[in-house]
Amino acid sequence: MVALILIAYAIILVSGEALRSQLFPDGSRKNKLFSGLFIFLKLKPDLASPILSQARMAFSQLIIPVRTNI
Repeated sequence: MVALILIAYAIILVSGEALRSQLFPDGSRKNKLFSGLFIFLKLKPDLASPILSQARMAFSQLIIPVRTNI
């Protein structure tokens, strides 16, 4: 159960960071103030947006090298 919660947290964190980098430029005050998780939870974005598809690709590249015994 804890592993599923951590995977969900990682997916939301990566997606939120992708949203934050697109919405707020690097030098802005809001970029430093808000975390990716906060932005994802407050904006409630459409999950089919191209920004989130980029985040899904980034997360899948993190997962691919993990070996399992299944």
